[in-house]
Amino acid sequence: MRLSMVICAYNEEKSIGPLLENLMCQKVPPEIGDREIIVVASGCTDRTVDVVKRHMAGNANIRLVEEAKRLGKASAVNRAFEASTGDYVALVPADVCPVDNALFNLLIPFRNGDVSAVSGRPMQDPRRTPKGFMGYLARMTYRLWGRLMKKLNDSGQAAHCSGEFMAIRSDVRTVIPDECAVDDAYIAILAKKKGLIKFAPNAICYNLLPSNLVDYVNQRRRWLYGHFQTKRLTGEYPTVLDTMVFSRPSVVAQVLADEIVERPREIGYLISAIAVEAVIYMLSILDRVFRRQYGVWPVIRSTKYAEAQVACEELQ
Repeated sequence: MRLSMVICAYNEEKSIGPLLENLMCQKVPPEIGDREIIVVASGCTDRTVDVVKRHMAGNANIRLVEEAKRLGKASAVNRAFEASTGDYVALVPADVCPVDNALFNLLIPFRNGDVSAVSGRPMQDPRRTPKGFMGYLARMTYRLWGRLMKKLNDSGQAAHCSGEFMAIRSDVRTVIPDECAVDDAYIAILAKKKGLIKFAPNAICYNLLPSNLVDYVNQRRRWLYGHFQTKRLTGEYPTVLDTMVFSRPSVVAQVLADEIVERPREIGYLISAIAVEAVIYMLSILDRVFRRQYGVWPVIRSTKYAEAQVACEELQ
């Protein structure tokens, strides 16, 4: 079987090289006999394309698709889907770092023929975790998401994948609407209609959540807008806390209760985080009223590495 690894990049010269090296060194299940990496570089004005071409010179399995203008993540993913030839397609953002055996663990669930998509487990890069409340938000955001995914995975009810690290069967590939603000949620809903979505907690991928509150609110605002947009585009909500708070409040309450039991000393931070989420909801409602578009979203600088990523083996 063949694996296509898709990277959508916009001005990622500091991260793209280490990620390419990481992915080519990742262990995969023995049934994967071949792999390719497709990089879609969208309107890059830095050295991203040059870095990719340098790696292509030494590896024929790396392919580059260039978009002259940045048209948004949906456009880039669509171009990557068109170019991909694998039986499975892994979607990996350009600014993340999969840990050792992450790709192996992401692909193993496909041995069950009913599985159409697998979500990895994003985590805040431990080398770059802010202190205080922002550090709590960075860890808590992914921790609560992971708790929910585990509960839904165990009951076969997951309908979401993390855009930081996910894989799909080739038949799940689709044309994503240009205005789509969260491609991962859109793809996951379609995947759920074709089979099971599984959560692979050991398929860990490090990245950065915003290090300041304004950036955090703006990122979560787009995510929330996109989750409600997914309902309009597909007819279903993704299974995430911000939508399930209305549809399945008892599950959300259990996830929060588990967080409090495990971390009772951080309950003040949790209450503050809930207050921040309430503000995000109000801003998202305004976005919908004023028909704001997130097809091409603003780059959030505090989620980017300030210098070239250290080789990922340092994280193993």
